[in-house]
Amino acid sequence: MVEKIEWSQKAQGTFGEILNYLAKEWSEKEVAAFVERVEKKLALIRQFPRLGVPGKIKRNTFRTVVHKRVTLVYFFKPVKKEIVLVTFWNNWQNPEKLRI
Repeated sequence: MVEKIEWSQKAQGTFGEILNYLAKEWSEKEVAAFVERVEKKLALIRQFPRLGVPGKIKRNTFRTVVHKRVTLVYFFKPVKKEIVLVTFWNNWQNPEKLRI
């Protein structure tokens, strides 16, 4: 079980971008639903830190789908029992740009 989840600046920024897009293009209902999905996913990751698909380049880096259009990339520090959220990735972007 993970004791701490830390948000990187990039994760905060990409999460904010997604929320801004949802607020502009959709409704408050969709924004709330997305935030709830993220909270549920973080609770699941807290219990099972190796839940996601392992990255190919960096050890202990994982990715997991939050929504069909958004993937969460995170880094697990097993000794410290911490998770660092790296980024929220829009799945419609070029996957070559995401190197994990």
